[in-house]
Order: sequence, then C-alpha cells, then structure tokens
Amino acid sequence: MNVGMVLEGTYPPDVRVRKEARALADEHDLSLLCLRDGDPERETVEALDVHRFEWNARSLPARAVNRAFYLFRSFAPIWYRRIDRFAAERDLDALHVHDLPLVGTAMRVARERDLRLVADLHENYPAAVRQYRAEKSRLDRLRARLLRPIGRVEAAERAAMDADAVLTPVEEGRDHYTEDCGADPDRVHVVGNTVDLSAFDLDPEPADVDGFVVSYVGSFGPHRGLETLVDAMPALARAVPDARLLLVGSGSDRYERGLRERVAERGVADRVTFTGWVEFEAVPGYVAASDVCAVPHRRTEHTETTVPHKLFQYMALARPVLVTDVGPLGRIVREADCGVVVADGDGEGAAEALAGLAGDPERARRLGENGQRAVDARFNWARDAERLRAAYRSL
Repeated sequence: MNVGMVLEGTYPPDVRVRKEARALADEHDLSLLCLRDGDPERETVEALDVHRFEWNARSLPARAVNRAFYLFRSFAPIWYRRIDRFAAERDLDALHVHDLPLVGTAMRVARERDLRLVADLHENYPAAVRQYRAEKSRLDRLRARLLRPIGRVEAAERAAMDADAVLTPVEEGRDHYTEDCGADPDRVHVVGNTVDLSAFDLDPEPADVDGFVVSYVGSFGPHRGLETLVDAMPALARAVPDARLLLVGSGSDRYERGLRERVAERGVADRVTFTGWVEFEAVPGYVAASDVCAVPHRRTEHTETTVPHKLFQYMALARPVLVTDVGPLGRIVREADCGVVVADGDGEGAAEALAGLAGDPERARRLGENGQRAVDARFNWARDAERLRAAYRSL
C-alpha cells in the first residue's frame, strides 16, 4: 500500500511518527507531508520520503481565509490543496493523519479520491484544548471560547470516527471514542506510546547527582502535578536527609517562575535542581541517576485518557516509579507492580511513599525490576508496532 502521512508540524523530531514509519516501512511505501522550517523541501529521513512546504509563504488574505474555514468548519483550505496535490503526485492508496486538527481536511481528500483514511489521534484533543486553555490568562481563555468553542472541537472529534481506522495510545482512549464519540469498536485500535527498546539507551552513564534522587523528566505545566513533588520535599527531607528532587525539563516562564517560588516557600531550594530542557539523548542518564522516577499528573479529562512516554522509559531502566491515581498511570503501575500510586495533589502521601522506598531498598529494587520485565514483555514498541501493522491489514 502506498501511504501518505500528514503532520501539522515539522519533521523530524516527532518520536511517534518516527516509530510508526519504521514499523510500516517493510510492508508499505511511505511518504510524509509536513511544514517546513529551514529544512529542505524534499528529503528522505530513514523510512520516510518527506515533503515540506512553507506555511508562512502564503499571503495574509489566504491565511485569513484558511483560519476562518478552520475555525468554523474544521477545514483548512491551504492544507486541503497541499494534501490533494500530495495524494495525486504520490498516487496514494491511504492517508495517515497525525492528530485531530487535520483529520477533517484529509477526510475530504480521501473521500474524493477513494483513499483509505487512518486517524492517528495521539491524545484526547478536545480535553487537551480544554486543559491548556485553563492554564492561559482570562483574556486568552475568552478569546479562545469565542473563536473556537470546545463544542466545535468535540464535533470534529466525533466526525473523525468515520475514518477507516482510528488509532489511540491507551485503552481508556478507546473507551472514550467508542462510548462518547460513537466509534465502531472494530475500527479503533490501541497502538501504545511505548518505548522502542532498539533505539533507547538501556545502559547509559548516570548523570552526576548525589543522594536519594527523585526525578521528573518532561514538560512542565499545571496538569503535570510538579507541585505535588515540591510539597512532598519538606517531609521527605526530614525522613531521608539526603533526599533530592531533580526536575529535568522546562515550561512557560510564568509557570516555572511560580514553581521556583513554591520551592523557596517550602524551604527546599537547596534540595531541588532545575536542569532546564535537555536533549532526548541525555534523558536516560538522568533516569539512571535516579532512585525513584515520578509522573505526578493531576486528574483531568485529558490525563485520564492518555499516558506519557516517560513512564515506559523509567520502567525500561528498572527504576521504581511514583505515579498519581490518574487513568492509565495507576492502572499500568498496579498491573506491572512497578511502583507506588498516590492520590493526585497529595504531597504528604507522596512523601510517605517515597520515604518508604528509601527505607526499603530491596522493595525498590524489586519494583524496578518488575517494571523492566513488564516493558520487555508487554509495554514495548515491538508489540505496538505489530498492532499498527494489524490495523493496516484491516483496512
């Protein structure tokens, strides 16, 4: 099958696109249409024949018209023309669209040209929009509600269920699409956001960090729950004198400033390290330097229906994890018996759980090894790649 992927962004470095392309390359001819940001208009990146175009090269009136169509009809004329030309030039059999915003536009091309359509929904998009809007200023929230009501985004999500195949990273997402959006269960396929063991450094040099290290790796933001870890530090420090919190990543200036103020207010500035953003290649070293790795998400509609890639990276390196009892996080950690689960926002509970792991190294080691075995057996990209290939065989 001749498959054309569509990505509303630049490529590389999208990890999911890269993994999926590798998984499909042996059975299908693959190409990708995406935006250009200084990269060549055309090049081959591993298994993908990449076609790029300059969004900003379009005139202001054209962009305004495109924006209006997208806001009110979930249809992007500029992308429609590009996708249609892409499909014709490549003589495509199928379109594979990454995430919700362009599914409606690609669906029109697919129906006009009698192509198969795969809607690869990386996350519960309406819930993500609602979540990120809540983190903005009041004026920005008002503007967003007026220009792009959530109801319109939800309607676009329901319409996407007409795709020939819908991909979601977790079972909870599948339940959402079948129960809330009316999707045909036979068309919804779970393709996890798991770790590719063939491409992940499983024997890294640990970063230079001393003490009992609790780490978080990834983007910062209110729904990530980093406040829970900061609030846990005073009690954890009393129980474990050499305890340290390592925050690897970054967020908006406003959010990070507030988090640093919280650290100072709790009197633990000497125990908390902000590394700033690091390259993906450096992540394994920070995980390897940690005694416990955390995913302390707050409970939202979005976090209840998605799971971060970092959880499986932690598990792959045999680190016990601390997660909050939120959707797939709690379920996976309990199934694998690979860590401790606490209520979201419960700093005291997190401190108690972490102190328990610090005081029982044998238990911590066992939990970490359980996680590693679970990744080797279940939560790995080799298994999810086969699920992806099976979804294509069903088209």
